[in-house]
Amino acid sequence: MVADAPDRGHFDDGRQADRLKIILGVDYGTTFTGVSYVTSDKTSIDDIDVFRTWPGEGRPVEGNWKTPTVIAYGAENRGVSRNHWGYEVRRGMASCSWTKLLLDTSAETSEFDDPSLRNATGSALFHLPRGKDAQMVCQDFLTEVYRFVVGNLKMRMTPEVFDMTPIECYLTVPAIWADKARSATWEAAKAAGFGSRPFDEIRMIAEPEAAAIAALRKDLRPGSVNAVKAGENVLILDCGGGTVDITTYTIRKTFPSIEFDEICVGVGGKCGSTYIDRNFLNLMTRRFGAAFENVPPRRKSPGSEFMASFEKAKQSFGTSENDTFDIYPIDLQGDFAEEHYDEDEAAVTLSRADMKELFDPVVEDILRLVGQQASHISHTKGKRINSIVLVGGFGNSDYLKRELDAWCAINGRIKCIRPNFWGLERAMPRVLICRRHYGFDCAQPFRPDIDDRKHAFVDWGVTYCSGRMQWMIGKGAELSDSTRRTFAVTRTWRSGHSYVFNDTLYSCHLDLAPERLDDPGIAQIGTISVDFTNVDLSRFRTETTATGMKYDLEYEVCVDFRSDEGLLRCFCQAHGRTIGVTTISFTDLAG
Repeated sequence: MVADAPDRGHFDDGRQADRLKIILGVDYGTTFTGVSYVTSDKTSIDDIDVFRTWPGEGRPVEGNWKTPTVIAYGAENRGVSRNHWGYEVRRGMASCSWTKLLLDTSAETSEFDDPSLRNATGSALFHLPRGKDAQMVCQDFLTEVYRFVVGNLKMRMTPEVFDMTPIECYLTVPAIWADKARSATWEAAKAAGFGSRPFDEIRMIAEPEAAAIAALRKDLRPGSVNAVKAGENVLILDCGGGTVDITTYTIRKTFPSIEFDEICVGVGGKCGSTYIDRNFLNLMTRRFGAAFENVPPRRKSPGSEFMASFEKAKQSFGTSENDTFDIYPIDLQGDFAEEHYDEDEAAVTLSRADMKELFDPVVEDILRLVGQQASHISHTKGKRINSIVLVGGFGNSDYLKRELDAWCAINGRIKCIRPNFWGLERAMPRVLICRRHYGFDCAQPFRPDIDDRKHAFVDWGVTYCSGRMQWMIGKGAELSDSTRRTFAVTRTWRSGHSYVFNDTLYSCHLDLAPERLDDPGIAQIGTISVDFTNVDLSRFRTETTATGMKYDLEYEVCVDFRSDEGLLRCFCQAHGRTIGVTTISFTDLAG
């Protein structure tokens, strides 16, 4: 599924450029990436163009609307003069795959995360070239995608028309990602060229949100076989290569246009189909020991002939209810134990029971996530799920679909569909749900019978308690287009001190937000810096002291939780005016 473009005209403030523009969807996935586009004067889904012919000898003859998310650097491959990407990457090349998973270094984890990801960086499966981090590799891959897209658009529209036509780019990201990972993806795309022209824009859109937009505008629209009705609740189950995201929406109306709101906090985990690949590699290590461990990384890493052969087995598993395949051969030459190796075919062999062993832990996690969301909606909202829409690369697995159908039959005869859609359609949830608490630590008046004296201090003649949390917005709060929160700051400034003030922004994914900063459930998001260099300080309260003039600076740090870019955006206000320069630097929580 390729990104969908929200129509700000329906649910925003009515702003909509009169001039022609290109609305570009980039579905940047862990294993595959797809791109589609439409011009703003088109209104039908039939007008959407999807890139189907990608560069490289490895692409399917009939074309494919996605290309592998992989890049091989010329510097790491003998006899290769430039970087290769997507279908250009040949078997045996040293390459970088699954790098997107390394962008989310948040200390915040889910019980459904693949445990092998905790030590992913530096492993053979998650190769990073010397001197490059995950964001740099993602940028290099997206650079190749951008060049390819621009080249094709110029051929389709003529260079002259392209050069004067703005691009509004929508880039998909997992809904479960931390704010730092979303920002890192945006920065990588920006550096790659997307949004680089003065009149171009990049906006982030959560993957299940994009899926909901596409499904509701095509497969669930009024008059379709699976049409939804106002008041029904639709669960979007987005199962990709790296992540699984679940978001549920309530349909507000279906005519003259569909409107829908997110109903509760979504759930998810890093338990996509690459989890099955890692289960497979662990099985090979247990089964063959040193014989498999000694196989060179290039022959068993993502993109190798060995893993390509396993991918075919994955896709064929569960294609019929009475699967006739007893043995799944996986191409690999080596000296392996005869019991699980076919020398004539030069292939390791997997039984149907082996395949179930690889799939079932992942499928069980997905079903538990679905059950968790359905139970939460029932207990907190008194509502039930009417439909489940299964999307994403792993959503194409017939084995997963069959298991999900069985779950739906047991849990209230829920309708489960797997739509075949693509592209950009114009709609947007009116309301989204905040997935975390956000706030700052601050000094607050000391409470004699509650606060510990060790946290007490005196300022301006008042006793305060340090380390208390002030939460700006709570987990589960509704986010509309204009959801902003402010944090009041009082700061003492003296001549000679820095004009740059820093405040740390924190988050918490627990249902009940802790009161104190030292609670282990609180995570640091980053530092918000406010630069007062060019601000007239005379407007603030002053006091003459023995050491000189003291200024009592009172201002508000404002956080936009639903900016146009889909990122946290910050600014500073004082006396009703925006002042200074405000930026946010995200904290690296890897490790």
